[in-house]
Amino acid sequence: MGRDTGKALGGPAIALLAVGAVINVILFYLMFRFADEENLFMVLLTAALIGVISLGVAKGLVHISRRNYGK
Repeated sequence: MGRDTGKALGGPAIALLAVGAVINVILFYLMFRFADEENLFMVLLTAALIGVISLGVAKGLVHISRRNYGK
């Protein structure tokens, strides 16, 4: 692992990834439950929420990376 990668994977980045992963696991579980109940609207809604959470985590990682190395 390079010097830059080691810095980027510090405490805040790991915490952000962990929180995002837990939220996404819960949303995936709910999405499959709604699929078993044949509730298409809720399946689509949870899929959209998974995308929003993933984009938020990615933007957060970019923000952390720019703060550590930026300017």
